[in-house]
Amino acid sequence: MRWWAITGLVFIAAPGCHRDEATSSAPSRSAFSGEECEWRSAPQLRDVDEPLCDIEFREVVRLEGDLGGVIPIFPVTVLMDGRYLTATYSHGQLAFWAPDGEFLDVVGNGPGEGPGEFDYALDYAQVAEDEFVVLTGLPTVHWYSITGRFLRSVLLPAIGAGSAVTYDGAVIAPIRTRVGGRGVVLRDDGIREIGLHGRLWSPTLLAAADDIGLWSADHDRYVFRRHSWPSGAVGDSLVPARAWFPGPEGNEAALGRLHADGRGLIWTFVGVADPGAPSNPRRMDEEFYDPEEFEARADEYRDIVIEALAPDGRLVASIRFDSPPDAPEPAYGNIWVRQTEDELTLVILEAVLTEPG
Repeated sequence: MRWWAITGLVFIAAPGCHRDEATSSAPSRSAFSGEECEWRSAPQLRDVDEPLCDIEFREVVRLEGDLGGVIPIFPVTVLMDGRYLTATYSHGQLAFWAPDGEFLDVVGNGPGEGPGEFDYALDYAQVAEDEFVVLTGLPTVHWYSITGRFLRSVLLPAIGAGSAVTYDGAVIAPIRTRVGGRGVVLRDDGIREIGLHGRLWSPTLLAAADDIGLWSADHDRYVFRRHSWPSGAVGDSLVPARAWFPGPEGNEAALGRLHADGRGLIWTFVGVADPGAPSNPRRMDEEFYDPEEFEARADEYRDIVIEALAPDGRLVASIRFDSPPDAPEPAYGNIWVRQTEDELTLVILEAVLTEPG
């Protein structure tokens, strides 16, 4: 499933890279196209809203589902060996796909509250070549081998945790507690808390990569905090000025994803108000509430803005989609994903930065 928080509301929908030299169909977790524009050497422009590069999302491969078999859904990641890992509509099951998009296998212990059991995955993090973790929104984190064999479950000191990043050989997850947000680091069976503090019931988003460090943000603020490591204390902040954030009353912008792609960029995925959106567009008489109409009106007044920023604040690239379903979502590294209209297939994309114009 894919979701993004918008002004206190959570929209839930059926969810909709670069080629490795060794395997032409496999995306690389770190390499990028050689044709990319030279944003690293570009100076800071006076107009901070003027991007240095254009963005193209290019198709790499398709993970094609089947109504009589397995349908891939969010979340999606690419493993170190080039295979894809996706969720499925079956409770407690994950699917492996080959680098060329061929379906390989389904694994998982099914639904429930026992070891390795869950309903739906909300995020993955590969912590080593032979292990990855599955987060489900609940306090329990499940560890699996790269072959899909269940290894162990770890109970977090939290109400729940739905996302994670991998950094310095560890899994870092923002957790929800009854007194506010916290951050934890998981190494093997050990758990320790770090200085990622969030507001009560306000989702905290994380991004991490070797060349930019560990960053966090709140969904309702276009402010990005850089954290020192290993303490997690806030070192400094990046505060981009954007006219479309927060937006008109009742249709405020919301940061849905924070992402790091391994080439020194911070990516944002933001639900924003359409330029013609009125204030309070969703106030409807509860007696005549129609969920389909609600969703249609929500899409009508919402756009998605994707931006790439350098840690020093330069706007490297920006693109706006006037229909949320058309916007790709970040998965891992340079991998982005878009669902086909029939909701059976996930299209794997790479984000390529090209010279403007």
